[in-house]
Amino acid sequence: MQNYVIFFKSFLLNLQNKLTIKKEILKITKIEDAEACADGNIGKDIFFDKPITQDFAEYLGKLGKYMFFKDLPKPYAKVIVRGYYTLKCSLGNDSMQILVPETILEEIINDLENYIDKYIDK
Repeated sequence: MQNYVIFFKSFLLNLQNKLTIKKEILKITKIEDAEACADGNIGKDIFFDKPITQDFAEYLGKLGKYMFFKDLPKPYAKVIVRGYYTLKCSLGNDSMQILVPETILEEIINDLENYIDKYIDK
């Protein structure tokens, strides 16, 4: 009987581990000015507490036109939200860049922060 109880507890623990899905949220840690941009755009570097994954890049891709360049030495993603902003990031980095027209910078940064706060890693 004791062996059965030990086996059953082990089975339940194993099942629980298989069914538990760890959800990790990516958080913005800071936003800094990027190098000067042409065409009246402002560049900002957005830093995160963890490296950017392909899943996160695809999540950002839902915002607009998503392009993923997997054949580069460091895979690279770009999202263009026409008329608003462009996001650029390399997988494995802990930062991405946003290019925004100067006139709507604050609004776009606030909207993007709210969108990123809703991200949950798969």
